[in-house]
Amino acid sequence: MSKTSVVIDRHTVSYWKYQLIDKLYKENNLNKIYLTNHKNFYPTFTFVRFLCKNLFKINISEMFEEIDRVSIIENSQYSGSLIWLSETPIGFTYSDNIFYFSNENSDQRFEKSYYERDFDKFKFITYLTQRNKSINKIINVSWTEEAKFNESKSISKHLESLKFLITNRNTPTSTNYKKLMDSSLSVSSSRLSSLIKKLYSLIFNYPSWSIYTYPKILDIFGENYIDESMVKKVFNDRTWSFKADPFYSENENSLYFEKFNYFLGTGKLAKYSFEDKSIKDVKTSNNIHYSYPCMFEYEGETYLIPEGAQSNKIEIYKIHKGSLVIANTVVNDFAGVDPTIVEHNNAWYVFATDGRMGGHSYLNIFYAKNPLDKWTPHNLNPVKINLSNSRGGGSIFREGDSLIRPAQNCFPDYGTSLVFNKIEVLSPDEFKESLVGELKPSKNSMFKGIHTFSKNKESLIVDLKTDEYFPFARFVTLLRARVKSDDAGLIIENSLFKRIAVILLFLVFVILIYLFGWRALSLFV
Repeated sequence: MSKTSVVIDRHTVSYWKYQLIDKLYKENNLNKIYLTNHKNFYPTFTFVRFLCKNLFKINISEMFEEIDRVSIIENSQYSGSLIWLSETPIGFTYSDNIFYFSNENSDQRFEKSYYERDFDKFKFITYLTQRNKSINKIINVSWTEEAKFNESKSISKHLESLKFLITNRNTPTSTNYKKLMDSSLSVSSSRLSSLIKKLYSLIFNYPSWSIYTYPKILDIFGENYIDESMVKKVFNDRTWSFKADPFYSENENSLYFEKFNYFLGTGKLAKYSFEDKSIKDVKTSNNIHYSYPCMFEYEGETYLIPEGAQSNKIEIYKIHKGSLVIANTVVNDFAGVDPTIVEHNNAWYVFATDGRMGGHSYLNIFYAKNPLDKWTPHNLNPVKINLSNSRGGGSIFREGDSLIRPAQNCFPDYGTSLVFNKIEVLSPDEFKESLVGELKPSKNSMFKGIHTFSKNKESLIVDLKTDEYFPFARFVTLLRARVKSDDAGLIIENSLFKRIAVILLFLVFVILIYLFGWRALSLFV
């Protein structure tokens, strides 16, 4: 996007608007700041600003000092392309471009709409519309994942995503969001019953994953439903000790995957041999959670680029005698979720979503001449903000002349389906892909989701989700140890011992309630 000017209401703006202006400024894309005389004060909306980080007000009167500021009295004073951040309607015809946030009908969106009760179903979908004279055209869209039970956090995260709509106009707008919304809403219920269902699920259910083979009857370029009669379980898992994230190695005729035990709480990597049916652990040098062992071959050696988002970095490992030996670092200070590597046009690319923003929506790319060389962030990062087809879902592969990137559809829930994106343009400066196919469980299937896609010589390999019943299962998940390490040593703030202590306190609480009734609450006040 060439240099543009922003239109705001006075010098005091919401924090998300400041972030957008700051991003334009740092990228040398900010031309002028226009100031309207709109007061932008809603008494009933004031309180929610204290609950939502990105709605909080900040004064920018002493910031961006070298940028010209123009106080607007009449609309004729505007010139050049505008980014409309004012809370006033755009009620005039303009000869140049005006970019503004809107709904799917290009109707202007305002801040207070994010807290309107009757707007819930579209709250976390925002479009960027370009208006030229009287012609409106949607050019980008952001669809942000929702934080359970925390509306303010969800809204704050979504508002933060809007700055990327302005600078990175690469999200495919062909996705039928209305269709996806309608299908979700058709099985939704009232706010109260929805809350009760969420609480019930959190208390009594937990997800379990298993790896299955499936015949090669998949149409990558179409809609596919899993036929339960054709799936075959690879391992005899216990539901509380599952296996997931399959990646097949053709050279070794083996399968790399994640082993996860709810009671131990940390994902480990393992390798299964199709030749002798043996399972061997892949040894790591630290105690963090590992998953998604995306493997690849380079110069005759086998490498893994697993998810280790807890380390807040993406690293490439060489497999040496059953152990992971670090070979290179793709990026530091980035919690890369499900990193997926591919070679394309004499360059290597790593795709990963940003764990700091939830892990499902914000797709970033890093590139290098080869896996062991220096890696550079893509110029358009994040290249996509989309809950339904951003997060990696397996190795990138070729289907005929097409380069296909499997991804997870995490709307409305994690692992809803697996989608296939055709990469149309991929270079250090450009990226474009389109949704071409989907694989999902049928409506009344015992399987509630699918996560990762792979292939061996004879079949497809997928991991499928089931919902298991276990009273207070979510308290069991508190046992998931997350011990981190750094140069100063181990950090045990969220250690296994602390989590066991939480469960013991809960059990004491339950016993006291049983013995003394609700009067026992007075002990905790």
